[in-house]
Order: sequence, then structure tokens, then C-alpha cells
Amino acid sequence: MISQNELYRRFISVSNKVKLLSSLRKSIALPVDYNITESQWSAIESPLFAIEAKLRTCLKKEGREHLRLIHQAEAKRALTLLLGKMELELSKAFIYFDTFVDLLSQRHLPEVGLLLGGCDALAWDALKKDHPALSIIEKPLVSFNRGFGASILREGVPLPDGTPNPLATIQIPYTKIKDKYNLTSVVHESGHSAMVQLGLVNVLPKAIGDALTHAGAPEVIGKLFALWTMEIGPDFWGFCNCGAAQASSAMEILSLPPSHVFKVSATDPHPPPFLRVLLAFEWCRHQWGTGDWDEWEKQWLTTYPLEAASARDRKVLAAGRRYVSTVSRALFNTKFSALDKRTIPSLFDLNRSDPARLERLVRDAESSGILNLSELSPCGQLALFRTLRNKSTLSEQSLDRLMTAWLIRLARGSKFKEHYT
Repeated sequence: MISQNELYRRFISVSNKVKLLSSLRKSIALPVDYNITESQWSAIESPLFAIEAKLRTCLKKEGREHLRLIHQAEAKRALTLLLGKMELELSKAFIYFDTFVDLLSQRHLPEVGLLLGGCDALAWDALKKDHPALSIIEKPLVSFNRGFGASILREGVPLPDGTPNPLATIQIPYTKIKDKYNLTSVVHESGHSAMVQLGLVNVLPKAIGDALTHAGAPEVIGKLFALWTMEIGPDFWGFCNCGAAQASSAMEILSLPPSHVFKVSATDPHPPPFLRVLLAFEWCRHQWGTGDWDEWEKQWLTTYPLEAASARDRKVLAAGRRYVSTVSRALFNTKFSALDKRTIPSLFDLNRSDPARLERLVRDAESSGILNLSELSPCGQLALFRTLRNKSTLSEQSLDRLMTAWLIRLARGSKFKEHYT
């Protein structure tokens, strides 16, 4: 049987491991400039503090009795089993611990920490709307990840250890560090949280399905669009935040090989890019009438003529295209009980992302040398940068410098007018 001394040493070792659970902030040691907010830290640390308190209490309460009688074989056995149980619980807790070590340690990289802090501010702005259900969520945490697309693990969804995720964690491809004008993907991922928090995930498919049925759409089209609302909803949230910038970025990001653009799936919640981009153009047209999106649509249809799709997919895509305006009207006009009989756009001020207004700001910048962002929210500022890319002769390098400075100042909570040249 294990000796008293060895068992006591093991007890001390487990006790020290328990104390580590409250050391996440100290272990990562983010510099002040790169640090996350106190609210974010509180959300992340709270589960660790709770687990540590539980385990410390157990060690003191049960361990004290076993240690007092450690000279007895039964007490040795009981303490051995207790420590084994503790090791398993610690192993589970450290999965949670390590998850946030991985996410937060990226912020030690030169400049990246501030850029991610700016992305946090962008994601938070995308969620801060006039609805009580959106007032109780935590500020999201953005990090980089491998792969092509962005993703989100929503607040409350179980992490690998089973602990509810304390705040939304959004992951974006590292390449976004070089095409910051496409950070509408961060806004889209925030939209996933909003759809769930507002209770729209289950009612939006029905609203669109009912509109399509009323319009005489084939049953298969109704079922597909109902499935696709899982992504169309967050896309529309992105549009309401960023206006035409969402459509312009969607067209660029989804300009993929035809095998991807035309692919129709009855199980994938992502709409075929062919229809997804056309929807974004239709939203612009619905809100602002004619505009650049009309020319974008011509370019899109020239690049991806339906004749290039397989016969099976072409039939579905052609039918789906006929009902793009029906789906758009449902998104703009449906009043949801979950929103107290309000529409989704009523949560936003779409005039702030009016393309004509943003174009005036670009022209003012070209004449004055100063890009005035002071009257725009972070999402509106992103829309302005996208307009700047589309409408000005500014080089990619100069635009990247501007947007780097912008994200850094977002991370620091600064408001500013930025030098254009």
C-alpha cells in the first residue's frame, strides 16, 4: 500500500493543481495594450473560480478527515480514491482552461493582439441593438483559425469539456489580416448569436416558408429556403449593420469555382453562393433602389451563367432565383412576436449605412485628405472602408494601413478622424 508520506505529497500536488484553475489571467499575462476587457475576463474566469471553489471545499472537508486518520488503511484507501476523482475533474476543467489559453495567447503576437481587440469591438457593435435580449450577452472574443471561412461558438453552447461557453467565440481565417475590408464575416458570425438570442432561429424559416407558399413557390424551394435561413438570417443581420458593404464583400468572398457556387444541398444550411449573393444584391435594391449592386449583379451573372451548372442544380437555382424578391420582402417586412411585433430592420438605423452618404464621405476624404469616421458606428466605419476600396484610387497598401490604425483605435476605444493619404 502507498506510504503515508507519498499519499500526503500527492494530496499537496492535487491541491496545487486546483489552485492553478484561478491562474489563467496570470498565466497568459496579456500586456495592457493587448488585454481583453474586465467583463470578458470575468465571463471566462467565473467557471474556473466556481470549479476551484468546489474542489478546494471538497479537499478540505473530506481530505481533512482522511488525513487525520491517514495511519489507518481505510483512510488511506478513501484518500486515494478521492484524489483519483479529483484528478479526473481537474483534467476536465483544464480542457476549458486550455481552450482559452489557445484563444488568448494569440494576442501576444506583435500587432495581432490589438487587431483582434478591434475585431472584438466590431463584433460587439454588431450585437448592440435596442432589444432586452441583446442587453445581457457578453462581448464576443475573436481569434484566428485555419481554414477558409469564419465560424462561431455561441455563448452557452457546450465547450469540449461540457462547460457552457461563457461568451461567443468567433474565429476568422488569418488571411483576414490582409483583407480587413471583408471583416463583414465577423458581423455575420455575430448575427448567428443575435438570431438565437432574439428567438428568431425557429420563426424565421416559417416566415419565409409562408411567404414562398403564398407566392406559389414549389414545395422543394420552400423547404430549401427554410433550411438556408440558418445562414440567410445572419447574412441579413450583416446587411442591416453594414449595408451594401455586406453585398460587395459577399460577392468577393464567394467568388469560388463554379462547382462551389452552383452546388445545391438538401442538408447544408449554407445557400448556394449563386443565390446567396443575388439575395444580398436584392436587399440593396429593396432598400435603396438602383445602384452599384445592379452592375455587380450583371458581373455576377456573367461570371456564373446558370448554363454552367449541372442540369439538376440548374433547375433548382433557376426556380430559387425567381423567388429571391419574395424572400427579401419577408425579411424586411415580417413583424415578429419575438421582437414585440417589430421587423428585423427596425432594430437598426439603415440610413447610417446609406451608400450615397458613404460615397460623400469618400469624396470628402479625397478632397480634404481626412477620412471622417466620427459619426459612424464601427460597423458603419467598416462599410465606409469597403466603399473606399470600391470607389477610390487608394492603393491596397494605403487602405491596409488605414484599416490597421482603425482596428487598433477601436481596440483602445478611441474616436478619430483618420488621415486618408
